[in-house]
Amino acid sequence: MTEDTHPDESRIARRSVLASLGVGTALLAGCTSNPVSGPSTNSTDGTGLSVEESDVFSAVEMNDEYLEIEVTDETSIEFINLVDPEGELYNQQRLENGETKTSFEVLGRYEDAFPTGDYKLIALQGDEQIDTTTITLEADCTITDVLWAAENPDMDWDTKPSDWETYAAVVIENTGTIPSLLTELEWTEAPVAKLQSKGSQSYYHETRLPPGKTTVYSKGSVYATNGAVHSLDCSDLETEPLTVTATVQVGSNPSYTQQIQYGDGKSCEISIVNDSADASTSSEGEN
Repeated sequence: MTEDTHPDESRIARRSVLASLGVGTALLAGCTSNPVSGPSTNSTDGTGLSVEESDVFSAVEMNDEYLEIEVTDETSIEFINLVDPEGELYNQQRLENGETKTSFEVLGRYEDAFPTGDYKLIALQGDEQIDTTTITLEADCTITDVLWAAENPDMDWDTKPSDWETYAAVVIENTGTIPSLLTELEWTEAPVAKLQSKGSQSYYHETRLPPGKTTVYSKGSVYATNGAVHSLDCSDLETEPLTVTATVQVGSNPSYTQQIQYGDGKSCEISIVNDSADASTSSEGEN
């Protein structure tokens, strides 16, 4: 994952683009204005977004990579500002000819450094700030299960490869409010890595992880103990941990560990002896 090493330049560039589109200084200043007083009771809409009650913003929903905004018909709103957790103007949309709906793209395909946290939506009429509300945009991914094809043959495996029964599936749960993107699964101390005398085996992915559970299938062997040239010698192996770590674009990188028991000698029959959600952990990712 590429780390954004120029966040200040990106914010300046974004402001320059907005200014070139005719966004006035007063409108840019709206992102630091004091919010209009009003109801502050938190509510949750159907997508799980946590929002403040508002007389202007009637609906705020996350649809794939777009944040969709709707304002009430009774109000006359010209601009909507989206302000990031650092107080910087992330983007602005204009409502024309009585429009009440607009959207912001917040998770583009190649977005590497989307700042998560509390965002502000600010409604403007000319230079006047009409209303504001706060929404939380974050992704929280956890690996809840790791499944071996040989033990779960009825799942949706790609059975064309002859070794498909050595593949694995990872169940990832995103309890956040926005999608993340899986870019890699690294299988540390997997049987196939031991077979190749390596510490780990990685497979690259491009799988969107919307809020809820997503099952991701490995793109190659994970549990293989036999290769084209030789087989794994299990003489010195007993019960060993296998850890899979998911690299995600938004949120922390989750990992999951299960225990693999290796049979004696060169027959090397394996079995999963311990598989529990308690084995799931996460580490900080680059976002």
